[in-house]
Amino acid sequence: MFKKALTLSARALSIAALIALAGCAGTQFMTGGAEATGGYRGGEVIAILLPQTGRYAGAARAVRDGVLAARDAAAPGAQPQIVFYDSSDPASAPSLLQKAAANGASLVIGPLQKEAVTALVASGPLPVPTLALNRAATEAAPPANLFQFALAPEDEAANVARKAWAEGHRSALILYPDGRWGDRMAFGFRQEWLALGGQAAASEIYTPGAADFSVPVTDLFARAGGAPGADFLFMVATATTARKLWPQVQASGGAGLNVFSTSHVSGPGTGPDAGAPGLSGLYLVDIPWLLTPEPADPLSRERLQGKIAGIDQRYIRLYAMGIDAYGLAPRLSSMTRNPGFYMDGRTGRLSLDDKRRVRRELVLARYQGPRPVPVAMLPAGTTTHGRAAPANGDAFPLIAAAGTGAVVPARP
Repeated sequence: MFKKALTLSARALSIAALIALAGCAGTQFMTGGAEATGGYRGGEVIAILLPQTGRYAGAARAVRDGVLAARDAAAPGAQPQIVFYDSSDPASAPSLLQKAAANGASLVIGPLQKEAVTALVASGPLPVPTLALNRAATEAAPPANLFQFALAPEDEAANVARKAWAEGHRSALILYPDGRWGDRMAFGFRQEWLALGGQAAASEIYTPGAADFSVPVTDLFARAGGAPGADFLFMVATATTARKLWPQVQASGGAGLNVFSTSHVSGPGTGPDAGAPGLSGLYLVDIPWLLTPEPADPLSRERLQGKIAGIDQRYIRLYAMGIDAYGLAPRLSSMTRNPGFYMDGRTGRLSLDDKRRVRRELVLARYQGPRPVPVAMLPAGTTTHGRAAPANGDAFPLIAAAGTGAVVPARP
């Protein structure tokens, strides 16, 4: 049975006020505060499949540290026993999972490599619920008990599409770099944007690493002149490129447009303490853990500074992913039985799609000077998305106000 939640944690309230609800239908939800560190039975064994050597070892260490931080924050007596398995060889993932289940694991988190997740898809039904930390390189239906949780770049692009649509935009310009990464980002955006009913007025590819981008930027806006309904630009760029590209976009006709991008423009350590000179006015999406100060949350960046100080900043979002994986794993079965339920996590608002893939809704922020500020936290009267913020400081319509709902228990 599900019980009514009388109150929400302060963290759940603040995150709920920041994350857009596009695609998150329903009024019931899971909180992501203290509840996200619980949900395990005393003495329960969970297995973690992560590579300990090879090119993914650094990323795996960040995930591992996030999982352990979440476990350590749980109440005494509610901490499971964690057993790590080395999945450096992707082909070993199916046999490792079977071994973990035979050794008493009731849940599995991992593997991390895409090839390993693909191997699980091909292996048939899994013996225990498994939260893979990537997405298989196939659209085949996943086997029973397999859930897929990824921080895929194209998912951020799709988030931009949903945020822009919710803000009333209908016709997009797309500027993206040549190469596989740029193609993935542009495809992820277009797919979501067109599904929503949006129009792609024009697009342009630029050469990454170039010293000057004036030609592709000018060409894009010249073609946009033939599509006068274009009302915003999706700019795909890395942190280094964005600092060169953004001024040229503004100088070439983009000053009057809302320009959206992804966390990649900020580099590894996006957040209140990670300045990005030269991007003022640019919108981006990113994870709430990096954008939203939560000093009362034991798993906030502020409270975990001592633990995350030594982490390679390229992997800082994977640390937050480890925290969320720990919180999600015991709730997967409940989320499967109750479509529309979600958890406010450190990497976004988390729900499941019909293929048991974790869908993330990110926070929309805007650079104010050198730092990104969540749209919902902008001062009253600040111009955002082409209109003034409400004088009373309320969030924009796409930002959900927190309310009460039903809390999903970790187990039935």
